[in-house]
Amino acid sequence: MKRFINISCLIVLLFFSRQSYAQDSQKEIWSTLLYDVTIKYRYSIEYNAFMPKIKFGDKLKAMDGKKITLHGFYLPTDLTGMIFILSYAPSKMCFFCSGAGIESIVELNPKEEEKKKFEKLKTDNYFEVTGKLRLNADDNNHLIYILDDAEFIKIIQK
Repeated sequence: MKRFINISCLIVLLFFSRQSYAQDSQKEIWSTLLYDVTIKYRYSIEYNAFMPKIKFGDKLKAMDGKKITLHGFYLPTDLTGMIFILSYAPSKMCFFCSGAGIESIVELNPKEEEKKKFEKLKTDNYFEVTGKLRLNADDNNHLIYILDDAEFIKIIQK
């Protein structure tokens, strides 16, 4: 009986430590995305606007090309529903509305077979996604963080 209780306690402990590790991992990834980048704005004659000049830190450079998993909020950004954005904060606090920076959002490029899952997302659905991180410092037609081959995992909260 004692052995059963010890094994049960161990299973419960492992379950909660795994959840805690996942939450810590999410905090660490978002912390790196948010704070290991320097963004300065310079005027662009081509765009007739101030455009970001990006400098990624060493932690971000080490993550470039690596598969990562993120939790975040879905933000619709176009009328067609074919551009998918993951945000650190919900739409009421989004980068555009609240003054947060472009480092708080990630462009999602889903695998072809995954697109239907992303199309079903609603504004501010909190969900989990995995994919290969690509850092973008040069192409002003895309965000600075891109998750290629993105796979929808699950909706965490509607």
